[in-house]
Amino acid sequence: MKQISAVSSRLISRNASHLLLALLSFLLLAACAGRQGVGASESWSGIAVQPGSDVAFVGTRDGRVIELVLKANSRGVIQPQLGEVFDTADREEGDDNSRVGAAFYGTPAIADSRVYVGSYQGFVYSMLASDSSEGRALSDVGSFEIDGDDLAKGISGSVVYDNGMLVVVATEDTNSGRLYVLNAEELDANARQDRIERCRYPASDDSRIGRAWTTPLVINGIAYFGDLDHYVHAVRIATCESVWDAPAELGGAIIATPVAVNGRLYLGAFDRHLYSVDMASGTVSDLLTANSWFWASPATDGRLVYAPNLDGRLYAYDTFAGEKAWDYDQEGDVDPLLASPAIVGANIVLASDSGIFSLLDNEGRMLRRIGKAGDQVRSQLTVVGSTVYAHSLEEMLTAYVVVDDDLESEWVFQIEGF
Repeated sequence: MKQISAVSSRLISRNASHLLLALLSFLLLAACAGRQGVGASESWSGIAVQPGSDVAFVGTRDGRVIELVLKANSRGVIQPQLGEVFDTADREEGDDNSRVGAAFYGTPAIADSRVYVGSYQGFVYSMLASDSSEGRALSDVGSFEIDGDDLAKGISGSVVYDNGMLVVVATEDTNSGRLYVLNAEELDANARQDRIERCRYPASDDSRIGRAWTTPLVINGIAYFGDLDHYVHAVRIATCESVWDAPAELGGAIIATPVAVNGRLYLGAFDRHLYSVDMASGTVSDLLTANSWFWASPATDGRLVYAPNLDGRLYAYDTFAGEKAWDYDQEGDVDPLLASPAIVGANIVLASDSGIFSLLDNEGRMLRRIGKAGDQVRSQLTVVGSTVYAHSLEEMLTAYVVVDDDLESEWVFQIEGF
């Protein structure tokens, strides 16, 4: 079965807890056989750090984008301060009772001094990234609304910026979705909708693809992404045309963003399998089987692919040898892994749904465990230098620093209003 009820789709839109319940309801109906893990999408917003600045941005589940100022005090200790706030509740589109409430699950993208983010209400926003002569941060807002059912459409992943284009995967109704390519400059200027949209896949008069709750991987002008109907797509963003003769079919629903190594995509699905897909032809290879679903996106150091699983294990697949290198069981912790791991030098930082962060070497040996038990992390981990930034379900923002083979807490910031 590949449908989710209209009731479930309404639940998705209300808040993160309802989203989780609706996702699980859908998965019990639509996903594949195997041990069912309890979790939620990794698409809770990660923290985006503006290059060359002391400013970061993060989305929240109540429809806000928050600027965080990361300035150090006289002792050199960073003490984050709340900066500007963009709130969808202040927008006209948030006043229409026929639409669902806004939420930001994707990580903001920062490019050319603009912040780009997609909401579960079905809007893509552009706003200033930092204070400048043009205005304060998170002002000068442009918006674009995707097509679809107001009670079911939405964007769960991140907006990807590529050479002046914005690539976003969206769900349009309870059964289907599309990929949109937008002109960033036109969105910045808050132009008419028809000037902002460059193209979409499939085209408006073509059959749509399955529901899509993911962030596309964009390489060399091609967007790669999966949908809940088990298909992986490769789309040329200049024309919104498929690169392959047909989408690649996996054995289960797909939420994870793939990683690319030597001409192949690596990603897992809800049938408990990790796959590789040839980027040129779409040919699929089945690599290994876990005990539960692959939900979070994998990470790679260029040889090993690190794939977290809802069974609580991190699987390392050696792309050179063509075999599993090792798996790590969190020292017996069976809490699901819903956040993509972070690569810092030769080490890996892993965040568990238990709230514990683990530092591993590339042979799967645990070097350090740290964190606040129960503070669940399901968002993308962001790495800048040796610092790893995380956003928990308790709306806690944290920064950890990798020092040699140790992991140290740098700062913690609680977002107010929850």
